[in-house]
Amino acid sequence: MAQDAEPNTDSSWQQRAVDRSLGTARARAVSRSGQILAAARDLTEETGGLDFTVQDIVDRSGLSLRSFYKHFGGKDELLIALLEELLRGFAEDLRREVDRYDDPVDRLRAYVTSFHRRASTSSAHGGRAFSNYHVRMLEVRNEEFASALEPQMKVLQEIVEAGLAAGRLRSDLGARDLTALLTVTLLSVAQMSLLNTALTEVPLDADRLWAWCAGAVGADVVSTAPAKRAAKSKAKPTPTRRSVARAPAEPRKKVESKVKAPAATAPARGRRPAS
Repeated sequence: MAQDAEPNTDSSWQQRAVDRSLGTARARAVSRSGQILAAARDLTEETGGLDFTVQDIVDRSGLSLRSFYKHFGGKDELLIALLEELLRGFAEDLRREVDRYDDPVDRLRAYVTSFHRRASTSSAHGGRAFSNYHVRMLEVRNEEFASALEPQMKVLQEIVEAGLAAGRLRSDLGARDLTALLTVTLLSVAQMSLLNTALTEVPLDADRLWAWCAGAVGADVVSTAPAKRAAKSKAKPTPTRRSVARAPAEPRKKVESKVKAPAATAPARGRRPAS
């Protein structure tokens, strides 16, 4: 008796079965890794640091230790993933801010001031807990750190490229160089602010930081105040030929007669008026 032929590996039903299986596994992995990331984020905000352990994360997430290591190789890998998520959300917030403007210099100013304000005050975007971790990542996980910064640098580079194309920024440096230099400046200022380390006489606020960055990139800053709406003209509209034809003629002015009316004649002396 002939053996049954094996199913064709290119059969559509097989591909659908594999896709369904992979899709289910992927959704489950994303869900569980999301639980772990959420637990790590909560611990970061509650403790104000990164001193919690893997067991702390496992206990908070409600998953097993085995499940944790199935999704992450260790705490450092988890922290990189958490940083990527935080910076991705940060980049989305920055894009919403800059998209309120059309002019490239206005967009650059919105990026700089929003970056400073959010990075220095919001623990939801890394905050003090990640300020020291940045330095460590630069030493041991340089490529991962650069990758985590890509979303926000992409937003900034788009703005810089538009400014260069419009002739509004210095042209002796390329877009990538200007983007990198601005990013280094903003990260350094944010980190100093988070660590309460003031290197200037007066702590840098968003406007002073923008003044420095604008000068550094040679931004052609123009007044961005919205133009006042022109007042409605009080002049009457020019009448059309039809309206002129129907317009009533002005009344003619009465001409005063220059001929004096004859004066009443007095009766002759010695004569009686006729009766």
